[in-house]
Amino acid sequence: MSLIASHHNMMIKEKKDDYKYSDISNLAREITTDILKDKPELVTDVDLGLVDRSVLEKEIVKLCDKKGSGILTDRTRITKNVMDYMFGYGPIQEYIEDEDISDIDFLRYDYGICKRNGKKERMKIRFSNPKEFEDFCRLIIVRNGGIINENDSHCRVSDDKYRLRINVSIAPRNFESPSLIIRKHRLLPYNLKDLVHKDMLSREIYSYLKDKMKGQDRILISGKGASGKTTLLRALLGETDEFERILICESDSELYCENINFISQRIKKRQYGGSIVTLNDLIRDGLTMSLDGYCIGEITGKEAWSFVNAGYTDHRIFGTIHATSSKDSLTRILALIEENKVNLSEETLKEIISSSIDILIYMKDFKISEILEIKGFDDSEVIFEKIL
Repeated sequence: MSLIASHHNMMIKEKKDDYKYSDISNLAREITTDILKDKPELVTDVDLGLVDRSVLEKEIVKLCDKKGSGILTDRTRITKNVMDYMFGYGPIQEYIEDEDISDIDFLRYDYGICKRNGKKERMKIRFSNPKEFEDFCRLIIVRNGGIINENDSHCRVSDDKYRLRINVSIAPRNFESPSLIIRKHRLLPYNLKDLVHKDMLSREIYSYLKDKMKGQDRILISGKGASGKTTLLRALLGETDEFERILICESDSELYCENINFISQRIKKRQYGGSIVTLNDLIRDGLTMSLDGYCIGEITGKEAWSFVNAGYTDHRIFGTIHATSSKDSLTRILALIEENKVNLSEETLKEIISSSIDILIYMKDFKISEILEIKGFDDSEVIFEKIL
């Protein structure tokens, strides 16, 4: 598989009878191909930690000197390029490692954008053609335990090492070019105080949330994708008491809570073999574990009823949901429950929901835009108190 081309090519001086390379990426591409072909065992042993990385780096330098003899080359850059490709994310590795970047999106092979500190910018790299890009995408999926082919032309996987959620689509779902969408979470997560400095919340709201986390308040966070829901939820969970036992249920790892009082679980997809395990299954099984609380990273389906039911049975619950406002998040929860054909009237469901959740937070553009407290239920309507 070849590496991508760069907008900022480093032109290399050529001499007679030497290999002709338009830039360092081409040289690194050929070295990578040769090593994967001729010394795959060495690459595997380095990946498993059986052989020191320096052994492979020496092989890269040897090939660099052989293929680039007489050419002005940058050994350090080529070595990093090759190692990144074999064990990381190759040409986009620098974006993966940048803690200020939260999103990396290739909408097509020659158009990539990233979000740095909440602002979108054009990436300075592109792939040479759709085939090269598709090979790169397939490798990323396979490395992270997924399956993608013509029959299963979309796949979502997680990379726990770099804390990534990766979506790839290829033909026949995509008919012009594959697409690669990466959501990236910080290796060192923000706490609530950090989010004050990031202007996600004011000092007054900081004090309000700190106080609420000391109690048993149950919180639902809403907003569109990349609005900051997961970032805020992670920070809130970091405020829980060490004796408060909480089960975290996710489709793909995104919260990465490091507190000792959490049990983190993920669903099991059909592609991994055996029976599937859903978010609903995780919560249902958790109810037999005598836990204090439950957290669903993102509520999207049947688990909505189990989430509400956990809160209604006096457990502490946390979760996120896609919605256009705080009030709309309750409408969304109700719709998901009704899709599940729960045999209760709408009025009864509203009353149960209002008794299960205490605080509604709406996020917009990486900032808390609205906070409502649920105060009760009367005349078929939920009673709110506006905090922000």
